[in-house]
Amino acid sequence: MRQAFTSGAAQREGVTRARLQRKDVVPLGSGVYAARALAETSTPLAVLTLKAEALTREWPDAWASHLTAARLHNLWLPGRLLDDPRVHLSQPANAKTWVRREGVCGHRVSLRPGDLTTRNNLKVTTPARTWLDLASSCTVRELIILGDQLVRHPYPRFEGRTQPHATPADLTNLLAETKGTAGRRRCLTALTWIRVGADSVQETLLRLALIRVGLPEPELQVPALPGTRSSPRTDLGYAELKIAIQYEGDTHFIPAQQRADQRRDNIFLAEGWVVLRFNAEDAREGFRRAVNQVRATLTARNARSRAREGALITNR
Repeated sequence: MRQAFTSGAAQREGVTRARLQRKDVVPLGSGVYAARALAETSTPLAVLTLKAEALTREWPDAWASHLTAARLHNLWLPGRLLDDPRVHLSQPANAKTWVRREGVCGHRVSLRPGDLTTRNNLKVTTPARTWLDLASSCTVRELIILGDQLVRHPYPRFEGRTQPHATPADLTNLLAETKGTAGRRRCLTALTWIRVGADSVQETLLRLALIRVGLPEPELQVPALPGTRSSPRTDLGYAELKIAIQYEGDTHFIPAQQRADQRRDNIFLAEGWVVLRFNAEDAREGFRRAVNQVRATLTARNARSRAREGALITNR
């Protein structure tokens, strides 16, 4: 069998409790079972999908939502929410039944048309709607991180999609049409700081750290050679002052990637840019040292720019 099933579904098919206790069947939790061969060859995400599919067959008007939807869409979640093992299911606000089961968290929600999609025949909230549904459990900063992830342009080669999960306009329309929804005001605040171009959580956190201390907001995905399609780009930067800021995760320390990064940086340096490179050590200290280094570089570059302007005036 390629599906999981609830104990109730098994009972309706005449399967006894004793049969469910045999070694070729394993419990997945929340009263859901699957063939051992299926469970043992499935990834944790696939097991979650199996559970949600079995539960929504039990409650046909329900759909996967909140933390469960975020996991199914492979969205970033704050660490404290990752400890929630429950399957989150939502039903229409006027549903006559209520999802009640150990290990399942039920919600009542009013959806707009288009707020649901499917993954492997499982009804699930769209990434944008999931962002709103999570607002009651997240801080504004966490909603900015999630929002940046929604609107970023994907890399088809690695992600299997060509379009972002949502656009800033999609999120604006969502919030305009869901007045009264819990967490909406928090999302409205987050929306003002969501930007297209952050390719990682740490890039978002670095940008917010710079803004928080009063430094100018950096641009994202800034080309070394404006107007050149093949130009390398910096994660964050100040184009006018030619300051490039790169956040380099663990993959950047693989030899092949290090070589590529060196060639990238040389193009920036040859064009007169200052290149600042930060990594997980900077992230662990909340980017405090990184902020100071960016501030010092901004000060030096601004002073140089003013001196150049003064020299031009003097020589006229």
